[in-house]
Amino acid sequence: MTAHSLPQRQIMIVDDDERIVGEIVRALRDRNQFHVVGLTRGTDGLAALRDTTFDLIIVDWKMPDMDGLNLIGEAQERSEQTVTVLMSAYNMAEARQLNLAPIAHHYLVKPFALDDLLCIIDSIFPEPTQRKPASCVLKVVLGGDANVGKTSLIQRYCTGTFDPKRAMTIGVDFHLYDIEIEQEPIRLVVWDLGGQERFGFARQAFYRGTLAVGLVFDASNRGSFYNLMRWWREAREYLPDVPVVMLANKTDLPPQISYIEASQVAEAWGIPFLQSSCASGEGVAQFFEILAQSAWRRAQSIAK
Repeated sequence: MTAHSLPQRQIMIVDDDERIVGEIVRALRDRNQFHVVGLTRGTDGLAALRDTTFDLIIVDWKMPDMDGLNLIGEAQERSEQTVTVLMSAYNMAEARQLNLAPIAHHYLVKPFALDDLLCIIDSIFPEPTQRKPASCVLKVVLGGDANVGKTSLIQRYCTGTFDPKRAMTIGVDFHLYDIEIEQEPIRLVVWDLGGQERFGFARQAFYRGTLAVGLVFDASNRGSFYNLMRWWREAREYLPDVPVVMLANKTDLPPQISYIEASQVAEAWGIPFLQSSCASGEGVAQFFEILAQSAWRRAQSIAK
């Protein structure tokens, strides 16, 4: 199947600044795989949602006639598969006042380069291939303190490379992988929950629909191991029946937690325990494979 014969992705852009809408629309209409709707009023976007299920919505936060987050909320009510990008001249700190209102998958602070938005869209909708389309979408999340290496794990799994200078995740980030489980094509959606305490208020919304959780600590940092109890309680509060996998990362560094000590905690919780090193790549693929298989079994049990 060629790119021209694939169903077009439905994308809507809503911003009261006509110039911004025009630039984004022009950039995306050059790509045959997208059908793009550009609007300058939030209420018009709300009306469009009644007629169309969009794959991606790019919306401004503060608009004269409607808050962009309300539009995101309406889109999420209609389809959990809709990906959202929130554009704003305001920073993340103001999100503290939202009281767990609907939150976008990606944030872009104005002004931003158009290439930044296109990179996000390319990560959401990679170039089509001859591979069979995914028959199932599995959402998993990675939890753990800041700097335990969650983003590096994802990077190593995705690209086979390791960047020790990788920037921390701001709030939440997510990545898509096409895999196979029991010869079934699967799309694995991995959400990297920001470990910084100041982002804790926002995480609840991102647990929804999760089928498996990976709890990651830094084997060279005892504090991150102790804090795993808080992450365990959070996961169990929001997802009491979802499988959890525990991972000791950075095993290439001088350890502060022994394998026996960590495995005893995992055994007490009744969950698998693995080890990995993003620097060498050891254990990374195995971790994601077990996480995906756990999510697959969870999805199968729900479907019965």
